[in-house]
Amino acid sequence: MKRSFLFLLVLAAIVATSIGVISATAGTSSKTAEAAPPAAPQATNGSPSADLRVTLDRLLGEHAVLAQNATNSGVTGSKSFPATAKSLDRNSVELSKAIASLYGKNAGDVFLNGKFQWRDHTQFFVDSTVALAKNDKAGQAKAVANLTRYTKEHGAFLAKATGLPKLAVQNDLLAHVLELKNQLDAYAKGDYARSTALYRQSYNHMFETGDLLAGAIAKQKNLR
Repeated sequence: MKRSFLFLLVLAAIVATSIGVISATAGTSSKTAEAAPPAAPQATNGSPSADLRVTLDRLLGEHAVLAQNATNSGVTGSKSFPATAKSLDRNSVELSKAIASLYGKNAGDVFLNGKFQWRDHTQFFVDSTVALAKNDKAGQAKAVANLTRYTKEHGAFLAKATGLPKLAVQNDLLAHVLELKNQLDAYAKGDYARSTALYRQSYNHMFETGDLLAGAIAKQKNLR
């Protein structure tokens, strides 16, 4: 267990360095760049439970930033899209390693690569972006259906691992999906005031998700 949390502390430090750079360069226009969130609080180094919470908050906050940067650049056909998408996937891998450090390698693999699990949902957002750029209504509907199923499947996985109520986790994931979808729709329409507000809302929501998961894990693992 000590080794697991040493890993988490190192991971927190890495993400702490990267999040400021990512948030400062968010989006593909000056309008969206204004939505870049402030740097997240630094790790407390006060206790395993506090550092776990900060680590999850950082990784999930980074996910929201990168996901929205990727979809915004994708819908406009920006050349930055492939690089941003790769950064988003690297964040997914880091999250899976954090899960593996707590629940074992198999759990980390399922989290990342299981059907309708984490990596799938990032691909579904890419699918939605491509369909939106092409005005492909059928493609958009399929991506939304896949994302909806993801909230149920991944929510069930996280609930089983952490002991949280399944419906609570599923609803939290659904809120995240809707925030990202609505932000992308607003950005694609040129409604930058709305997309900016939703960008920040989505980022802030990830800290609520991180706190939810970290609290349950700390209780489950008897962390102080």
